[in-house]
Amino acid sequence: MKLLTLARDLQRRKARERQYRFVAEGLRTVEMLLASPLEVAGLLVTASLREDDRGRALLAMAEAREVPLVEVSEAELASAADTETPQGVLAVAAIPERRLAPPSGPARYLVLDALQDPGNVGTVIRTAAAMGVTATVALPGTVDVWNAKVVRGSMGALFHHPVVMMSWEDFGRFVETAGVELWAADLAGVPLPSVSSADCPERLGMVVSNEGAGLSPHVAAAVTRTVHIPMAPEVESLNVAVATGILLYALRVASSSSQSS
Repeated sequence: MKLLTLARDLQRRKARERQYRFVAEGLRTVEMLLASPLEVAGLLVTASLREDDRGRALLAMAEAREVPLVEVSEAELASAADTETPQGVLAVAAIPERRLAPPSGPARYLVLDALQDPGNVGTVIRTAAAMGVTATVALPGTVDVWNAKVVRGSMGALFHHPVVMMSWEDFGRFVETAGVELWAADLAGVPLPSVSSADCPERLGMVVSNEGAGLSPHVAAAVTRTVHIPMAPEVESLNVAVATGILLYALRVASSSSQSS
């Protein structure tokens, strides 16, 4: 299949799942992709990419990796892109095969329970990578993590941070076998500042869910503790990406205190 035709096809989730390929758009995203160990099938580029130093440097990176380059018109590139301004470059790359390995020591997991906004999902994946999370798990109902908006929002984190899409049944078995305790964010939970290092289990999965729907039944039944972020009374809730950052940072601080004591 020609690279342009393939890139157009990969706008659809079913095509990504069938081809085991995804699209990365824009200078920064493609730069980070080329710097990663992921297999890159090829780049679609326009003539404008050669007009500045940054574009020429990106092309040099691709040529050093022997990545095929296909020059297309601006209109052709736009037909394969999710954004209005793909900045003269779009890459097609292989979706890495990732599985959850049984942890040999302490582990922290971020669990996405039916998060549907791709921008939020990209941001929480980036945050998980920044906070040293062992892996992120996307449960059913969560947007495809290789959606172009998620890839862009993750700012390259998807290229190195392990993100695994799993059924609840498979994840439930992993949690039981690996001894992972599941916590979740909930307004009725324990205030986050009162959670001490002694409270944090060695292996913890932090569940964040759809703001409107709340926890799915399977997840709610498996959660052993809920926590909440104290807020000013006039504010009802936080964006899920912001809340995830606060939760993961607090847990990281608590875990560091536990390890240093």
